[in-house]
Amino acid sequence: MKRRHLLALSITLAAASLEGCGGGGDDGDDGPTLSSLGVQTSAHSGESLEPGFDAGRRSYTLHVQSDIYGVLLQPKASDPGVQVTVTASTTAGAYSTTIANTDVNQPEAVPLGTVYGQSGHLVKLSQSYAAYDVAYTQMATIVLTDTRTGASSSYTVNIVRDNDSAIRAKFGAEKVFTSAAGASIKYRIYFPPNYTASTKTYPVVLALHGVGQRAAGGQPSDMVLKRTKQATIWAQDSEQDSAKEAIVIAPQANTAWAAGDNAGTLSADGQAAYELLQDVLARERVNRNRVYLTGLSLGGNGSLVMAQKYPQTFAALFIHAAWAGAPNSDTVLGTNYNWAGLRQYLSGRIRLVQAEDDPQVLFKNYQNIVNQLNANGISFQSKVYPSGTFIYPDAHFSWIAGYADKSARDWMFSLSR
Repeated sequence: MKRRHLLALSITLAAASLEGCGGGGDDGDDGPTLSSLGVQTSAHSGESLEPGFDAGRRSYTLHVQSDIYGVLLQPKASDPGVQVTVTASTTAGAYSTTIANTDVNQPEAVPLGTVYGQSGHLVKLSQSYAAYDVAYTQMATIVLTDTRTGASSSYTVNIVRDNDSAIRAKFGAEKVFTSAAGASIKYRIYFPPNYTASTKTYPVVLALHGVGQRAAGGQPSDMVLKRTKQATIWAQDSEQDSAKEAIVIAPQANTAWAAGDNAGTLSADGQAAYELLQDVLARERVNRNRVYLTGLSLGGNGSLVMAQKYPQTFAALFIHAAWAGAPNSDTVLGTNYNWAGLRQYLSGRIRLVQAEDDPQVLFKNYQNIVNQLNANGISFQSKVYPSGTFIYPDAHFSWIAGYADKSARDWMFSLSR
């Protein structure tokens, strides 16, 4: 009997010893604790820690989509006498217009700061070309130190960014299209599952990229698919939902999609993109009543210009951080655009997305488009991310959340001419 009690006591003491040294699992660490650990990303689509936050749990995972370049961590200590510091496991590389690797394999301190009015620690994720074709991870370590006793503890957040290489591969190899005027542009094109064997017709999405992905800037054409999800998001929807199957065209401009004038003139690249669309409509099995046009920044302007020149072609126009006329101008406002054509064919079929804090395409550009639409009796819908909304690298990137908004994508696909 005595031996049995001694054995039980020995097991109890051993378990207590393991728990005290952290051997009892993720919840057994002693020291200062957090009362909360908030996270924000530019997608604003419900990203959250896995598992959900618990003060006693010390390690977490955060999954983010492929076009996220920074996560705002907002740790709050349970005790105001506890100091909080954050360190990223690697120094994330900045965006480059070449294929150079800009990452540095060394830790980076992440100070407390304010990003568009939001206080927190901005953990940067790589924008290097090489980081797009891997399941990129960045580990953030949060250290808590009691300034009175010196006691410390830590939490970790493993940030895992989606690797979209599989869906990008479905756009196939780079192709070249030459317009009637002799302008050549590169492009990639996605076809839905079982397209070859199917006999049905498909919607078409034409997606125009922004200034950073131009060929003149040194970008390889695959960056049209990597830097943003403006083309790949429609292909992902197509793969996951048979009701969303579509052909997606992703051309690359050499310099610009439009001339930036009051008249709404397409550039040679913009005209080539429209003729490429017409070539696809003529050659492939398409539903001509469901042709959708979308773009961001430079591509938002290009999409607006293309839509007003050929309004009868499109079932919907979905643009982000766009402008009419010339960007940030007080005089070249697109007053001579074909607003009457937009009213006739696309009223009620236009969606605008803009951030109030956009430092590149200023909010007055959005207001100008709204004023022109209202003045010409054109119905539209819009999404404005108010001042103080967290968006990174800066608030110009409102399209990250704009395209992540499933209800907006569903709206577009519900429309038919």
